[in-house]
Amino acid sequence: MFLAIKEMLHEKLRYGLIVALIFLVSYLLIILSGLATGLADLNKAAVTEWQANSIVLNRDAEGRMPQSFLPAKGVDTLSKSGAKVSQYSTLVKSEAGLKENAQLIGVDSDSFIFKKLQATNGHKTSNQNEGLVSDQFKNDGFKVGDYIKVANSDVKIKITGFTPNATLSALPVVYTSMQTIEPLNGGVINAVVFKNEPKNLTLPEGTKKFKISEFIDKLPGYSAQQLTFNFMIGFLYIIILIVISIFLYILTVQKLPNLGVLKAQGVSTKYLVLSTLFQSFVMSVIGVVFAIVLGEITAAVLPTEVPIAIATGNVVVTGVGIIVMSLLGALIPIRQITKVDPYKIIGG
Repeated sequence: MFLAIKEMLHEKLRYGLIVALIFLVSYLLIILSGLATGLADLNKAAVTEWQANSIVLNRDAEGRMPQSFLPAKGVDTLSKSGAKVSQYSTLVKSEAGLKENAQLIGVDSDSFIFKKLQATNGHKTSNQNEGLVSDQFKNDGFKVGDYIKVANSDVKIKITGFTPNATLSALPVVYTSMQTIEPLNGGVINAVVFKNEPKNLTLPEGTKKFKISEFIDKLPGYSAQQLTFNFMIGFLYIIILIVISIFLYILTVQKLPNLGVLKAQGVSTKYLVLSTLFQSFVMSVIGVVFAIVLGEITAAVLPTEVPIAIATGNVVVTGVGIIVMSLLGALIPIRQITKVDPYKIIGG
C-alpha cells in the first residue's frame, strides 16, 4: 500500500482533517459509552453484586421493589430457598452534619446476599443498628465508626465498614439487619431473591417471579436512560459513515485525473480500490487510538461525582464499529474509481 501512504504523507492537511474529525466523533462516542455504562452501574451495581438468578415481588408492583409488599405466609414459604430483602429509601445524616440520600437494604446474616458482601474497609456485621455502607459514603466524608441517623425517625446506624459496587437506583446502599429496618417500614418484606433457579417453586397468590435482568430493566428510569444513550451512539455511527463518505468522495473526485493516468500506466482498478480502503482504515485506526487515549485520561481526571466507566469491552466494540463505518463510507468513492476511463481523462 505504498501509493496510499505516499499520498497521505503528501496531502497531510486534507487527510489530517479527516483524522481529526474521526478522532472527535470517536472521542464523543467513547465518552457517551462510558457515561451510559457508568449510569447503568449506578442504577444496578448492588443487584449485580448479588449474582442472583431471579426475584419474587408482589404481582401489582410492576417489577419495582419499593412498591412490592409480600404477604407474610408467602415469605415464609419462599425464604426457605431464597433471601429476604427489605428496602427503605431515606435521607441519612451524620453527627458531623454530612447528609446522604440512601437505600437501606435489610438482609438476614445467613442469606447468600450477606455472605457475598465484601468490606474494603472495616467489617460487615449483622448486629442491630449497625451497617455496611457503600464506599460512596467514604468518598463523601463518612468514616468507619460514624453514626448515621435516619431522617424522621430515632434510628441510628453505626458504620462498621464500606463495600464497593453498592448502589441501587443511583443511590448508595446501606446494608443492615432486618431488626434495624423494621421500625422504619413495619417489618415489610419487599422481595425474595434466589441465587439459583428454584425447582418446583410454588409462588404464593399475588406474587410474580422475574429474571434479574427483567428486574433491572424495570428499575425507575433505567430502560429510558439506556435507550436515550443508545440512540445518540447509533446516530453518531451514522454521522461517521456520512462524513467519511463525503470527504473521501471529494478527495476522489479531485484526484480523478491522477487515477486516470495511473490506470493508463497499467495500475489495476483493484489496486486503487484497495488503496482507498487502506487509507480509510489507517485514518480510522489513528483517530480511534487517539480517542481511546484521551477518553481514558478524561475518565481518570473527572471527579468521582461523574458516573463514567470506560469498559474495555465497550472501547473495543466502539473502535471496531468506527473502523467498520469508515470502511463502509469508502464504498461510495470506490464506485467513482471503478468508473474512471483513462482515455477520457487524458483526452484520448
